[in-house]
Amino acid sequence: MTVFLTGSAPALAEETDRSKDVRALGRCAGCVLQQSDFSGRNLMGIDFTSAHLNSVKFDGSNMNLAVFENAVLRGTSFASVNLRGANFVGARLTEVSFEEADLKGAVFDGAILEGTDLDPAILCNTQTAADEIDNSDCAAAR
Repeated sequence: MTVFLTGSAPALAEETDRSKDVRALGRCAGCVLQQSDFSGRNLMGIDFTSAHLNSVKFDGSNMNLAVFENAVLRGTSFASVNLRGANFVGARLTEVSFEEADLKGAVFDGAILEGTDLDPAILCNTQTAADEIDNSDCAAAR
């Protein structure tokens, strides 16, 4: 697993292990995570604001109320993840997988989705990037 933190100060450009910050209610704002596997973890309420996540796996994790505001995600997998109430406002998602993820109440307002499809996920009261509410799975989600 490679974990980087980037910033403007020269000391921040060095490789920094922020894996301890990837925990329930953890704060990993601005983190750069590459080829990391956090599958099956309890990451409820984690803050990935403005983080860069490349080829990261969260499969089967509990990430309800997670914050990905203005984050950049590429090749990230959320298969079978609980993302109820997650915040993806202003995020850029490229080739991100939400296969069987629970996106009830998640918000994607202003998000940019490239090669990313929300249809394989459970959608109920989900605010899409087009500022529409998708309730397509509400009846089945009860």
